Amino acid sequence: MTFCLADAVSMRLLATRLDEAAGEITRLQGGSVTAGLPLTAPRELAHYEGPLRELVEWCHSSAADLRRRAAVAAQADLIERGPFAGASPYEALKSAAAGGVDDELAAFDRLGADGDAAAFFAGLTPGRALAVALARAGEVGARAGVPFELRFAANRHLVRLALAEAVRVGDGAAADRYTKLLAPDRQLLLFDPRGAGRIAEVLGDLAAATSVAIMVPGTGSRLANYLRGAGADLRNVHESTARMSRGASATIMWVGAELPSGLGAAALRFHAERGAPKLREFTEGLALQPDVRTTLIGHSYGSVVTGHAVKAGLHPDNLIAVASPGWGVDFAAELNAPKTRLFAMRHEGDVIKLVPPVDDVMSVMGIVPPTSIAGHGSDPVYLRGVERLPSGGEPTLGVDMHAHSDYFGHSTASHVATWNIARVVVGEAGR
Repeated sequence: MTFCLADAVSMRLLATRLDEAAGEITRLQGGSVTAGLPLTAPRELAHYEGPLRELVEWCHSSAADLRRRAAVAAQADLIERGPFAGASPYEALKSAAAGGVDDELAAFDRLGADGDAAAFFAGLTPGRALAVALARAGEVGARAGVPFELRFAANRHLVRLALAEAVRVGDGAAADRYTKLLAPDRQLLLFDPRGAGRIAEVLGDLAAATSVAIMVPGTGSRLANYLRGAGADLRNVHESTARMSRGASATIMWVGAELPSGLGAAALRFHAERGAPKLREFTEGLALQPDVRTTLIGHSYGSVVTGHAVKAGLHPDNLIAVASPGWGVDFAAELNAPKTRLFAMRHEGDVIKLVPPVDDVMSVMGIVPPTSIAGHGSDPVYLRGVERLPSGGEPTLGVDMHAHSDYFGHSTASHVATWNIARVVVGEAGR
């Protein structure tokens, strides 16, 4: 790794020297080299104004290129040497820094947002594909069409960079979180530490799974609490689906859009309407085979997001609302997904049952909000055409303040809830 660091230092030093040389030429030419002004330098240099201008431009562009390569070279120091399809991440980054995949990087950049990433990577050797994926990790990690293993590698690299930054600024909590996300069994399809953060993690073999579930968590979910919240729920649900399917299932937790941070914001549709297109794009971008059974599971406000995504054209085989304030519809037919089987689950003591539709409350108060702002429609549990799944909760007329978060844990009730969700995911429900 010392070799790579030395390269990075040398590249930055040479870039600085090139910029200094360009500045000195510009000074001698009285500004005419870059600005095209009349020469104020000795008259005999006028003949060289054009070539000198080209030399200045070359110095600046070469310096910028060297700094880009230096950044990649320095990143190689964060990579543990380990095999990946015949080439380690360390060697891949070193190759990218040295110019070994310049043509491939240029071709990838020319693809644009709508280019065929699948075809592009299919035409590369494993080593070159990995080098491109790591050198362009920010674009590759979340891109549809990129092979899953390359997305995992790109997002792993992004986590390493985030860890390095957390250590640099002394953010111990973030450093601990990112260290845990670098565990060998973590497979990330999305990672972005900016703001509230974005993450999508998959358990199981996504490429070979016959059943795939995509979960969306509720209010307050963000990257900072992912490991002890949504990430833990993911593992509990996947444990049940994997056991029931004998390893033929994959489970994804998607926190790919900002969710409400509190109850006040959770009453609004804003987050669901902004998140739904992203969820649809993410799910369709997985390009699963038509015979793969797909299930969307939304918990609390996450169910609002899934409902809006289905209304927007995402049509999974199953849609499950867990402790839901609503799918954003008053009638199941408004989802416009006649082939999607609809399920809902709620503990009898879940406080969500006491939350009436926001638009009804506002109407009582004499307020008529625009339908696009507040309210989530009717409770899915009571919608015609929706099958209610047993949650394992005890029958009660009262309220259990802990029930709302007790569907994917290790209590007796959540074990029953998770098992019944798994039955839907693997196609056992209704048999």
